[in-house]
Amino acid sequence: MDEKTKDAPLLVGAAEVEITPPVGTPMAGGLSPRISAGVEDPLYVKSIVLESAGRRLAYVVFDLVSLGRKEGDRGVALSSELTGIPAENIVWTATHTHTGPYVRESVDGQPALNRDWLERVPGMMAECVAAADRAKMPGRFCRLRSFQYNLGHNRRVSFKDGHAINTWNLARSREDVQSVGSSGPVDPEIGILSFDDARGNLLAVLFHFTLHAETNFGPRFSGDYPAVVAARIRERFGPGVITLFAPGACGDINTSLFPYPSHRRIGDALAVKIISALEARSPENNPLHLSSSKREVPVPRRDFGEGQEKRIADSGWPEELQKYFLLSLEALRKEGKKEDLTVLQAWRIGEVGFASLPGELFVEWGLKIKRESPFDWTYPVELGGDSLGYLVTEKAWNEGGYEPLGKTSYQGVAMMVENALQMLRRLKEENVKLK
Repeated sequence: MDEKTKDAPLLVGAAEVEITPPVGTPMAGGLSPRISAGVEDPLYVKSIVLESAGRRLAYVVFDLVSLGRKEGDRGVALSSELTGIPAENIVWTATHTHTGPYVRESVDGQPALNRDWLERVPGMMAECVAAADRAKMPGRFCRLRSFQYNLGHNRRVSFKDGHAINTWNLARSREDVQSVGSSGPVDPEIGILSFDDARGNLLAVLFHFTLHAETNFGPRFSGDYPAVVAARIRERFGPGVITLFAPGACGDINTSLFPYPSHRRIGDALAVKIISALEARSPENNPLHLSSSKREVPVPRRDFGEGQEKRIADSGWPEELQKYFLLSLEALRKEGKKEDLTVLQAWRIGEVGFASLPGELFVEWGLKIKRESPFDWTYPVELGGDSLGYLVTEKAWNEGGYEPLGKTSYQGVAMMVENALQMLRRLKEENVKLK
């Protein structure tokens, strides 16, 4: 960082653009489409653009179950064209709300995808990034954190014979085999980044939490619990505050609160912790080191050969629902692909590192990234840059159940995690060179 830029003020801009499709558009998040009957919470694409020491970084999040690389790459290109922010410095993810529209065709061939709406999504992303870039003003930054222990559980249960079943299928588990507990841990930490204007007014909040956004499974479009958190923060700090969610490695973490819908209870509980932390914030106006990295990698798919039908039969799903997974298996076999070419993202905001993998990352991998990252504070983000389905561990593959029925091999996930850690190390080393 040279003398000319080291004292440059941090600039902060944030924006949101509504992306809710027409009512009547089929909703994703289950094994089959359900028709939307209204709007409980509007769906948005949100962006924050930061500028410091001559660099700009944009973080973008969609209120969608996921987004494919094709649409995401197009949105990044359009955003870069409009703003001049390098494409490498525009990173994006999806909240994984299960009450949003389909972003790809349904496996069972039912009409589900609103193609006209999806075609407009990249342009709406670019509109949002450009609005955030135009809104930049001198700002101050603060890193905060809290904990919330009682909202989620590891949704896989292990048994003494070495198999695992998801909690919603436990009624069909064998009575003659004892359970040996949850298959994995949870991550109760809430990561919070706040951005104020020069007068101390809150502009934007970025929060990270590790819980599936499937806590509202109702018939109306909803941003799930992140939308509730955003509403509560606005009630407390003003209608102009933009709250952005960074989904943690929650591929195997579901809500502990039932019955549905519980997203308002979960959002309220998280908001209490986040607002309490924000009220005690002490922001600084020092320049922030901003940098990012993207890496294209080939990721091997899992075995689709013999024995896969038995894995489906043993997964715990009732027989009538196993048809969905058999159709998925048939489609993957017909594709004949051995690997997927995808993208990894890593970025830093000051001394906080982020690493994003393109799928529903198991919490065990997220905790590994936290432990082994060179940054004192690191947040793993799932479903960023692409969408490859569940990103499981070797243990989960061996135990079976629902998530290992996806397309990506656990070896491929391990490779992506190691690549993400390498990218974090390089971003950290860059800081040393600049000093």
